[in-house]
Amino acid sequence: MSQSHEMIKNDNIINHIIDNISSTSAIDGKDKIKNDTQDSVIVSTSSTNIPIWKQKLYYGYNFDIYYHNDSRSNRKENGCSISLTPEIGWRLTDRIHIGLRFGGNYQHNYTKYSIAVLDTVYTTDLRIQQGSWEVAPYVRYRMKTLFNGKVCIWLELHLYTGMEFPYVTNGNAAGTDYDGLRHSITYGIQLSPVITYQFNRKSTFQMFFSILSLGYSGTTYCYSNAEHGSYREYTNDMILFSGKLRNLIANQFTPGLYGLKFGIQKSF
Repeated sequence: MSQSHEMIKNDNIINHIIDNISSTSAIDGKDKIKNDTQDSVIVSTSSTNIPIWKQKLYYGYNFDIYYHNDSRSNRKENGCSISLTPEIGWRLTDRIHIGLRFGGNYQHNYTKYSIAVLDTVYTTDLRIQQGSWEVAPYVRYRMKTLFNGKVCIWLELHLYTGMEFPYVTNGNAAGTDYDGLRHSITYGIQLSPVITYQFNRKSTFQMFFSILSLGYSGTTYCYSNAEHGSYREYTNDMILFSGKLRNLIANQFTPGLYGLKFGIQKSF
């Protein structure tokens, strides 16, 4: 009897130990499940907190102001220009962005023309105000990142078209390029570098180097006067670097931010 009693007692002790181990494992399992659930909620919240369209879609504002001095064979021109160009875009991938820019420009020029009539050369001074608008779809490819991804170097290709509306506010335009000019239509394609700096997820600074652009540009001038009625003239130009850079090379002094454009790109 004593041995049987002793065996029963030992079995109870073993069962008690097993029960304790089981209950402890169950508690640990519940805690693990709870922690795993919390972690998954945190990860899920961080990934779904920002909708896909907010991660992909962006908008921005670009600004350009400059003073210029341009000397040509029959005229000397100096003045200033200011432009504001909003944009909206979509991040196809981290490396490829597409977008659309649209905006306007205001320019104020002082121009001295030399006009040859028979053997006599006349000079005339004009003051010209010019407003314009432009639309430019673009695609941008990221070539290199620096400083842990804060700075990016992009290569951008964009098409553009727009219209310019000159208005002679002072002087006689007879015999000049502005004689009877109603408006001009501009169009072209341009390849140029862009550098961006990302402040945070929502704000990125960008600088356009149009002064280093390659491409093609064309202009259609629309005239109307009593002698010829309505007629058009066309010019086009292949751009090996921009005309702005060529002006600098030709010692045509161009101070200010000529050939550069600055902007801020914002995410939603």
